[in-house]
Amino acid sequence: MNSPCTPSPAPIDGTEVTRGAVDLPGVDNLRDGLLLDLLTGAQSLAESLDTLARMAGATLSQASGGAADCAVVLSAGKHTTVAGTAGHPRALASRELELGEGPLTDALATGLPVAANHLATDLRWPHYRRHVRPAGYRSVLAVRLRLDDGAQSALAFFAARTAAFPQAVVAAALGFADLASRSLSLVLELREARTSAADLRSALESRTSIDIACGVIMAENRCSYREAFGIMSKASSHRNIKLRKVAEDILDNLPEGAPRTHFDH
Repeated sequence: MNSPCTPSPAPIDGTEVTRGAVDLPGVDNLRDGLLLDLLTGAQSLAESLDTLARMAGATLSQASGGAADCAVVLSAGKHTTVAGTAGHPRALASRELELGEGPLTDALATGLPVAANHLATDLRWPHYRRHVRPAGYRSVLAVRLRLDDGAQSALAFFAARTAAFPQAVVAAALGFADLASRSLSLVLELREARTSAADLRSALESRTSIDIACGVIMAENRCSYREAFGIMSKASSHRNIKLRKVAEDILDNLPEGAPRTHFDH
């Protein structure tokens, strides 16, 4: 869900921030490599998000001059994926989703960065803060990623020191979020295309197996295609298995084994 562009976004704690006011360290390399890093070697979307969290945490650590952990939340359709640089950020993001309150929740709702630089005295999110402070964090920052097609995502940064996310660091987080938004949108599009292609290949393979199995039944029983298909359908219903499995069992029992199709390549 896209949020309206705001020239001077302000975190809920009142800190004025200008997007892009601070150059990201190594921004040229980051821009060129972020998309590739999110795709290369990642077998799942969760692994891509883990990579994104690591890069975000490293970028904010360099911008702030101190260690910053990171969690990322992505909601697409009915599925929500949570990733993080360590156990605490991932667990805190998951707990926030359960509680329905916290910086990620506010950032997603408003589209603006949300910073809490003094969690000990901050009065927001009473239930959420009970879990953050025992984890050793005194500052937290959340920024939203702007994605297409109704998907929602945000990054949460955590630091063990107070005042870890002043204006300059929030600006760096927004700059990274701009790059991450474009890269993650492309990753989601590519993964959707791959899924659609895999589904199509599966459907074609299933149809081919069924057609060949029907041909075997037709040859053995000297019947029509419709009658052969009916025999397989009854077997599928009787054995409570999918029609494709019935077809594959028939082909596996052929003397020369199951025939290969061009979809196997």
